[in-house]
Amino acid sequence: MASKSNFFKDNFVLIVGLTLPVLLMLMLGFMLASSLPNINADPPQHDFVFAVPTTDNKLPISLKLTVDKDNRLIAQYTRNVTREGYSYNSWKKLYVFEAKTQKVRELPLPYPDNMEEIKTVQAEIVDATKTMKLDTTLESPDGYSLSYDGYSRSGLVGDLFIGSRYSSEPRLRKGSASVKLISSNSQVPFYYGSVEFIGWSVGSIPPETQATGGQQ
Repeated sequence: MASKSNFFKDNFVLIVGLTLPVLLMLMLGFMLASSLPNINADPPQHDFVFAVPTTDNKLPISLKLTVDKDNRLIAQYTRNVTREGYSYNSWKKLYVFEAKTQKVRELPLPYPDNMEEIKTVQAEIVDATKTMKLDTTLESPDGYSLSYDGYSRSGLVGDLFIGSRYSSEPRLRKGSASVKLISSNSQVPFYYGSVEFIGWSVGSIPPETQATGGQQ
């Protein structure tokens, strides 16, 4: 027993030198294997429209986004109810994941010009998406859906070099393949529960339908 102890003590540097490259290769293989589903999977073929809620206590109205029977995105403005001097309101930022670029781009969603005049409910077509035919089915025609990563452990090698992790980044997922919702400036400002599903772009709205709709 003593001879074995002396052997490891006398050859510690040699043992580390031999085993460390093996562990590094195992870790590299694990990381490569983890990324293969994203590399090999068919990428999403449909743009994905979603919203992220914001708050602005100075706004007199709140915003709700819905898709109507003609597959158009409608902005519905509602006068806020003020209670005890506090206005409960909400607004949203609108985004589109573009399948061609695999990036997220913010779409303009301005306040209505007659915001102060809205007394009850007013609705209008969202101009930024007026050409998009939106499908509100949770799964896209090519099999992708909005999902979040859950708690995962990376195995023995991952625990040694990476550690366990919890990720709540929203993704588009199809089986074992997933695509992050990454903004055009390469940041990921989205998190669990922040993404509001709107729909998949599955075609174009005819010009005659784009111009109609919206009601006071």
